Amino acid sequence: MSEFKMGDVFGNEAVKNFGSALRRALRIGEDYTSLVELEYVETHEQFVEVIKKFLRRYETIARRGYKGKELSRLGERDLEQLVSLVDEYGVKPVRAALISYALVKGEKEEEVM
Repeated sequence: MSEFKMGDVFGNEAVKNFGSALRRALRIGEDYTSLVELEYVETHEQFVEVIKKFLRRYETIARRGYKGKELSRLGERDLEQLVSLVDEYGVKPVRAALISYALVKGEKEEEVM
């Protein structure tokens, strides 16, 4: 694991996108399971498994939509970047960033949701 500033992780676009999706899943779909599972992830393999489960749940929430509109989906590039960050910096900083983004109010939260 290399030296880094937390801004390297928190500023990553994939972390922002996944964190925002987790926020929508919590607030719209009441998907607290994904948050709890993510909280207890310790290894790379566990992280990948939890992300897989989250994406399955999020797809259902996104299809159902919010106020008559489907929610935006996460892209392959975001997934690849997220896993690369875990490879480079470890699970704990990435996990902390995702949970942090999920629990804060987004800048355009009222418009996006």
